[in-house]
Amino acid sequence: MGALALGLGAGAARAQGAPPPTLGPLPAAAPTEPGSPRALPDFLDVAYAQSPLLGDLRNQVLQNRLDSLRRKAQNGVQVAGIGAAVASPSITNSSGEQVVGYDQAVSNGGNYATLAQATKPVLNRFQLQTDYRILGNQGLVLRNTGRLSTLDLRRSVTDQFLTAYAAQLQFDFSRALLGQLRQQDQQLRQLVNAGVFKQTQYLSFYLSVRTQEVTVEQNRLGYRRELGTLRYLCGVADTALVALAVPGAPVRRPLAGLASITQRQYTLDSLRYQLDRQAVDASYRPKLSAVLDAGVQSSQPGLLALGHSTGLGAGFLLALPIFDGHQRQLQYQRIDLGERSRRGYRQFLTVQRQQQYDQLGALIRASEALAARIREQLRIAEALVGAARQQLATGDVMILDYLNLVTSYRTLQFSLTQAETDRLRSQYALDYLAE
Repeated sequence: MGALALGLGAGAARAQGAPPPTLGPLPAAAPTEPGSPRALPDFLDVAYAQSPLLGDLRNQVLQNRLDSLRRKAQNGVQVAGIGAAVASPSITNSSGEQVVGYDQAVSNGGNYATLAQATKPVLNRFQLQTDYRILGNQGLVLRNTGRLSTLDLRRSVTDQFLTAYAAQLQFDFSRALLGQLRQQDQQLRQLVNAGVFKQTQYLSFYLSVRTQEVTVEQNRLGYRRELGTLRYLCGVADTALVALAVPGAPVRRPLAGLASITQRQYTLDSLRYQLDRQAVDASYRPKLSAVLDAGVQSSQPGLLALGHSTGLGAGFLLALPIFDGHQRQLQYQRIDLGERSRRGYRQFLTVQRQQQYDQLGALIRASEALAARIREQLRIAEALVGAARQQLATGDVMILDYLNLVTSYRTLQFSLTQAETDRLRSQYALDYLAE
């Protein structure tokens, strides 16, 4: 049929006799840079190190240890300095009767003192043990909260990594399809020039190639966006477009029971409610402290009076609760309501976890069955594409039919990888339930 007479360029038909422009080079694939995280464990390591929440929880654990040392110091001897200079003047009339002023038996004219006082709680073993247990429980809660936060961060980063990896596969497959179409471009031009195919058939093929170029660029932008989100979650200061490593499947483990991280928080809450009851009981016990003071104390400000007022004192301070309006029972009721809510949450979570574990197992089995079916279809599609490629040179297969076969084959390839990625996502979700 002679040389190509029609073509498309810049979105409009070219003049008759001008062939379509030569296709440009294939877009570059995502490179591999050694300095940027590529594998899932690398991203997780960076996320754990950069997370301000995990750092804050580690600092709170250290603060809890300091609180324990502080409580130990509070139970020791406390020494304080006391100073007082209080004057109580009085005014008398001409008869010597006091007109203004406190009674001398009350004020003695004033109070001038400089004392050093030492106090030490005694017979408070129950109170001290309760306080230590409460602080210990708070430390366990903080550590378990840290493990929960680590698990949540791992879940978020892993899920985003799989999303970015799926976007990378989409980009790779669309790019591979574009490469395969461009390989056929020169052959089809020769067949059109030889009169095997019509020019309009080739132009349809040419338009499909240009459309695929747009798809490749869209997929590249989508992958860059998902990769940027992954780096944002991990705190990675990098914007280069790199290829992610193939994620591996975790080893399947059984469902964690009451000893799991999520269930342990309710166990610690139960212990906290028990300690709260003990704390209420401890607050109603008598409190006894030994007191020792030494210094100067006088009702006269004169140096001579102060010099003869040096002494020391010792004794005990006893605080004994008698009646407070039945507040103790009200506090017990409040603790019981909290315990009732804790049991409800724990029971609901137990049912949720078992249901999710069974559902994920079913999804994994369904994904494996779907992948097996896609592999069988891929085997057939690959044979069809190979046969059509041979018949294309003789004109026994139309260009659009061959294009549809190639597109279907690449779509099946991506569907297989997508099914395997979904299975991998379910496997990781199942792995979280084993913690």
